[in-house]
Amino acid sequence: MNTENNNINEMFNHFKGQWDTEEPLVGHEDRFLNKLEKKKNKGKGLIYWITMPAAAAIAVIVTLLFTFSPTSKNSKVASLSPKTEETQVYFASIINTELEKVKQENSPETKKLVQDALIHMQELESDYEKITHELANKGESRQLIHAMITNLQTRISFLEDVLVKIENIKKIKETYYESNQS
Repeated sequence: MNTENNNINEMFNHFKGQWDTEEPLVGHEDRFLNKLEKKKNKGKGLIYWITMPAAAAIAVIVTLLFTFSPTSKNSKVASLSPKTEETQVYFASIINTELEKVKQENSPETKKLVQDALIHMQELESDYEKITHELANKGESRQLIHAMITNLQTRISFLEDVLVKIENIKKIKETYYESNQS
């Protein structure tokens, strides 16, 4: 016990005179709390809008996986089951909304990012078409349904990431503009 105290005392003695003992400027705590509150309020909405579709998607996936069982492996399904179609429509509406947001953000600063995003979305759409073709030919299976939903979720996540990057570009531009105005 005594050697532990000596080790701690040695450590503190080693840093003697190096501690920051300055008091922050008046109002520092208020400014910090205001910034923290702004971030906290801003984050609530984003988290809510990200978690709610994710929770709905998980519920749909679980429902599809546990309630759907094909009658036979060889039977071909001409159309998708109502639950699969409902899931597809739900995700498609979110994807279209997010895609429109990305397209609206096309500016000289974000042009390359938007173009790359649209190309990547076309690739994901091509993969999705292959999955739906498999669904039509082989019928619905857990693996194909999972692949379909994963593709749709990937597209939504990708578009949300692109929108975050666009927001960051805007903030950098604003910060640069503000610093040059001073």
